[in-house]
Amino acid sequence: MNRYCTAVLALFLTAGLMLPGSALADDPEPADDSTNATSLVANAWESDNTTAAPQQDEPTLDVSINGSLRFNALFRSYGEQADKTLGDGGFTFDTFRIGANGSYGGLIFDSELAVYPESFGGVFLQKGWVGYEFSESRQIQVGVSQVPFGIQPYASSSWFFNSTYYVGLEDDYDAGVKAMFTPGNWDIQGAYYMNAEQTDFFAGSNFGRYSYDVVPVTSFPAFGDAGDANDVNGIGGYTVVPGGNSTRSPIAEAHQFNIKAAYSFDHGDLGFTKVGVSGQRGQLKNLSTGDTDWHAAYAAHFQGRYGGFGAKLEFAQQELNPPLTDAEQTAFNNQSNVDYSADDFVVMGAYNFPQRVAAKHTVYSSSVSYRIPVNVGPVSQIKPYYDFSLVTKDVEAWNDNATHDIGFLTSAGPLFVYTDLNISKGHPFNHPGANFASVMAENNDNEWRTAFNLNIGIYF
Repeated sequence: MNRYCTAVLALFLTAGLMLPGSALADDPEPADDSTNATSLVANAWESDNTTAAPQQDEPTLDVSINGSLRFNALFRSYGEQADKTLGDGGFTFDTFRIGANGSYGGLIFDSELAVYPESFGGVFLQKGWVGYEFSESRQIQVGVSQVPFGIQPYASSSWFFNSTYYVGLEDDYDAGVKAMFTPGNWDIQGAYYMNAEQTDFFAGSNFGRYSYDVVPVTSFPAFGDAGDANDVNGIGGYTVVPGGNSTRSPIAEAHQFNIKAAYSFDHGDLGFTKVGVSGQRGQLKNLSTGDTDWHAAYAAHFQGRYGGFGAKLEFAQQELNPPLTDAEQTAFNNQSNVDYSADDFVVMGAYNFPQRVAAKHTVYSSSVSYRIPVNVGPVSQIKPYYDFSLVTKDVEAWNDNATHDIGFLTSAGPLFVYTDLNISKGHPFNHPGANFASVMAENNDNEWRTAFNLNIGIYF
């Protein structure tokens, strides 16, 4: 995967988007080819007639501002491992988002800035892209966009998300170019991402981002030392990379290709059934040596809505191969008091925290829900749901991650309230800080924990 591959893919995507309208079944052909803007200009140029060609209407800028303000009331049962500030619960600020989307003729754009507490990354761009809409069924996006993989926009229904999110396979955003084709009942998307959604050119070990990516680790304090959010080995007293003392080089994502194809069966007033497959393949780059290796994932997914009932099912497998040198592998094995190898995990990060993730894993994700219309004061709808996800790993000694989430969403105009009871073992947002870094890899304590969360959000 080099610059030539990038250029060829870009040309392919652009050519596909610019095909004549008749190339796609749902694009109507022009009523009269001789009256399009291009032929009018050409005829006026070649003719002696001095009559000016008819002018097209000037496009106008259409912009919509949107955002949200959200708070959490979170209660957990962690005992001695409770959070130092909140204890077993408390009321906290979640996030403030501000975004804008719009169009200027065929030009389109969408962006959103997220403001989290400083300990969760502070201010960062969740998405931001510009594009061109060739027709209702064809568009291209350039910038930080949602990666076309799996069920979109979400494979889950709860505020906590399923485990697909925490291994980088749900609601992921990266920086590159994406093409979308939606002829008839088809949803076909292809993308090339040069890198993850870094917040600047020299992000280094910057974990302040919305979605989980393989992130470079550049600072290695001593084993078990506490450190700040960029001290990768010691964060709040726990260890991200066992052994410390530069036993791993910084690894980052690069040159990722995605393809997704799904087909919807329309059931009229009843609803729809949508089935599809997704695949991605890219590079992992050792920023110290320049060496590269590959990572890949694929998924099969099902989504249906039948009256008020909704269902989502997804099966995904992912393999990540960090390009570590023999010296780094040997150093890790010699310095670390663990029974696995340095290439059995990668370091992923989001919300200003890194964590180890099993390099080879399988994810099972499901969600069922039911929409109930109500008319009680401002409340217009209640949607109860049940999410379940399971992550199994190739390292036999490592424990699975399992999550049950029972909850409901209450809608009242611009107010959306998620009420969740999360019962899980190895869920990153329902796990004591002392073991957070290992939760998606070893998950050593393998204990079931319970958390209750009320997320209150105003959306505008």
